[in-house]
Amino acid sequence: MAIKVTKVSEAFYRVTAAPPHVGEAWSSSVPLRLQQLCQELLAREAHQTDIGDAIDEADRDWLIQQKNFKK
Repeated sequence: MAIKVTKVSEAFYRVTAAPPHVGEAWSSSVPLRLQQLCQELLAREAHQTDIGDAIDEADRDWLIQQKNFKK
């Protein structure tokens, strides 16, 4: 997978991404919250499906946790 997300704590993730999933290779220099991670990848032309798949691979419960944070 050209986008690799790693969970580093309950709310923070690191990411590396490489073409063709992004315009040019990129990795986060600091841990990011999911919203920040998604914004960064979208700004680098990553597809939403690829982003979701990479997050799901790193943390199967991410979607449930996001719903709980919004309550």
